Amino acid sequence: MLRTNVVGGPATADRLLVLIHGYGADEYDLAPLAPVLDEAGRFFTVCPRGPIDLAPYGGAAWYDRGEDGVIEPGSFQRSVLALAHLVDDTAAQRGLDPARTVVIGFSQGGAMALALSLRDTTLTRPAAVACLSGMLQTPDWFRYAWDADGWDPIAAGLPAVLVQHGTLDPMVGIERGRPDHECPEFR
Repeated sequence: MLRTNVVGGPATADRLLVLIHGYGADEYDLAPLAPVLDEAGRFFTVCPRGPIDLAPYGGAAWYDRGEDGVIEPGSFQRSVLALAHLVDDTAAQRGLDPARTVVIGFSQGGAMALALSLRDTTLTRPAAVACLSGMLQTPDWFRYAWDADGWDPIAAGLPAVLVQHGTLDPMVGIERGRPDHECPEFR
């Protein structure tokens, strides 16, 4: 189970907002955005913490990478599944429809937001996903909806997607935010 900062929301909140931090941050990093993103008070907001503690510096990560930049499969997949459970469990506890969830991730959290929302699954997808200064991670062992034979974007029920990236980002250059492969969702 992920440690989570439950920002909450009004009793009338009818949907879920999940804010996923980047590498080296924590579950409190994006919480101040909740009232700015949800002025109308329609969302119950949660901010999970990545499962990998970055001692002694503090903060957390969602997945491990080798010196060569290769993603460690187990940590990536465990984080995607933990986030999926968080969405399902929170929605069930609050009586919210998981199909109305909005997932927003920053940097490494953006990669997690895209993986959670666009993976090849029969489970409920969120209504929308935003990746801010992040990247679509495409290791061969991870399956996205467009990897399936006979993929149909309508039938796959993919959410609305927003990808934004600053051109002067000192941590994750704009080139890492652009796919270097043929992906039907990001052409």
